[in-house]
Amino acid sequence: MASEHVLTVTGTVLFRERIAVPPGAVATVKLVDTEGEVLAASAIDAPGVPAEFSLTVDPTLVAAPDKLLIWAMLRTEVGVWGTTELVPVEGDAAEVLLTKIDE
Repeated sequence: MASEHVLTVTGTVLFRERIAVPPGAVATVKLVDTEGEVLAASAIDAPGVPAEFSLTVDPTLVAAPDKLLIWAMLRTEVGVWGTTELVPVEGDAAEVLLTKIDE
């Protein structure tokens, strides 16, 4: 998960529904600490799921690197999926299962 000068968390966002992701879908992923502080964030084009992400942060900003969490949301023209709870980062990659969010 970390190198000497940069802490990197990679992973995928996905959902269980068997639908095609329409063009223009965007996934937003945030790396947060246990206090809710956003350490890194990215918005990525998501032409399909799973959609891969990579977040980097200066390790000096991370008080507890073994207690990092992920928040994610996928917005499409047919709906919104997101995390209903923060997802713990385990190891050097995170798989983030999204749930359909009613609008």
